[in-house]
Amino acid sequence: MTDTNKITIEFLKSEITDVKYTRINDRLTHCAITVKNGFVFTGESSCVDAANYDKELGEKYAYEAAIDGMWMPYGFALRQKLYGA
Repeated sequence: MTDTNKITIEFLKSEITDVKYTRINDRLTHCAITVKNGFVFTGESSCVDAANYDKELGEKYAYEAAIDGMWMPYGFALRQKLYGA
């Protein structure tokens, strides 16, 4: 975990061991982030019109969505650690 009483984006990124992107169809990008303990966080992005699909933006937004999913469980784990201290 962290030595402080807060979770930072730098800490979350330091936990990542692998990132995989999958284009599901002509509009949807899926991101799977694996962290050190083997847990996988996922995020998705989609555009309204397939003609507007942009691989780079799709991956960026899917990654951000997966990162967003990391805050609560890591925050809970830190709160639990601080509670037990």
